[in-house]
Amino acid sequence: MNRTISLRQTGMIVVMMILANKILLLPSLLFKTVKTDGVFVVASLFLIDLLVLGVFIKLKLAYPNQKLLDVLNANIGKIATKIIYTVFMVFFLFKVFLTYSIAFMYLKQQVYQNEFTIIAIIAVLPVINHAVLSGLRTFSRTIELFYYIAIGFFMTCLIIALGSFKQTPSFFVAQPGDFGLALVKNVFSFGDYLFLFLVMDKIELEKKDIKKLLKFVFFGIFLVLSLFFIYYSIYQVTSFMHNYAIADILTITVEFNAIGRLDIVAMVTIMLLSLFQMMIFHYAFSECFVGVFNKLNKIFAVAVFDVLFLLIYYILIGRYEVMVIYVETWLPYFAMVADYLVPIVFLGISCKKGEKSTKNINKVEEGGYKGDYVTEFEGEEVSEKSVLETIEIVLKQQNQKEEKENAENDERQTDKSATNRKAKNSAKLSTEK
Repeated sequence: MNRTISLRQTGMIVVMMILANKILLLPSLLFKTVKTDGVFVVASLFLIDLLVLGVFIKLKLAYPNQKLLDVLNANIGKIATKIIYTVFMVFFLFKVFLTYSIAFMYLKQQVYQNEFTIIAIIAVLPVINHAVLSGLRTFSRTIELFYYIAIGFFMTCLIIALGSFKQTPSFFVAQPGDFGLALVKNVFSFGDYLFLFLVMDKIELEKKDIKKLLKFVFFGIFLVLSLFFIYYSIYQVTSFMHNYAIADILTITVEFNAIGRLDIVAMVTIMLLSLFQMMIFHYAFSECFVGVFNKLNKIFAVAVFDVLFLLIYYILIGRYEVMVIYVETWLPYFAMVADYLVPIVFLGISCKKGEKSTKNINKVEEGGYKGDYVTEFEGEEVSEKSVLETIEIVLKQQNQKEEKENAENDERQTDKSATNRKAKNSAKLSTEK
């Protein structure tokens, strides 16, 4: 059974991750530090993340059919691999917490004012648990089914908000120190492409597909930057007071008041995007859990996730404000390890594989065989498909060697027959004489 997802589904997942944790609270948090220059902070972090995407593409092309776990085990050892997977596991666990916290607080204020944390958790956990246990292909198809609805509603919010557009905000007002501080404090809201590393063996991506993937990437970036620009244009100096950007840009759109409540558009958008984002982050957590505890399966991973979610979120965190404090204090430094330091390790592995492949290619003559059998995956732990490809290469080289030996034998037999015929002819002539 084909367990891969298409390039189209991969692109849609990438857009979901780009929008994650950036369309509600982040514009307000950035305004408190750098005012309207928050647009440039987000753009800068997007540029840094694009470098990480480049590392993923390089690693994927170097190991097209292998799991990240196998690649790391073969290159840096099992202990270092488990450390990296543990870092990713904690990173994605708190990603779920942040996404849930912001969406929960918004829906609490808009739908039901009284406390209903447990009810919300019960409503969310079964859905994202089922998505993880169903597999990547299944929930990718679900995202594909609702993608245009969610993105269509998002763009509708932006278009409607243009009716309240006042004036272009004043930029370049932040001090360099504040700008750098904002970059560091908001790293945790990014790391949009780390999920791709964990499922690299399940993604259909070739060199010719890179431009198509980048179209999805730049589309997602365009949506986020457009939201920031419109949000700061509408609220100007009061931007710090509004914590739900995509919803708040609709609340003062006077031109559309006759239509009635427009916040239902933002509400549906937030619900769909938040649910899909939590599916992705939960799946990433489960992949990491199985990678660290390789004797356990995803059923155990889901069970552990649910227990951690209930204990850590409901008991330890408990309040929306506490999660926001975490996001601006210790989580950014942890995120820098996951977002930037770990991909540097991946870059080194992909470069090492490139050098090894070049050496291996030089050992094989074009259209023929030279020297001992050479395999592209020598000395590495490989997937079943990679093993089959390796066997095919070896058999092909063996056939070439056998064909060459047979040709040489035929040539020797021909020479021997000619010699025998010549000897017989000489003997016959001698007898006649």
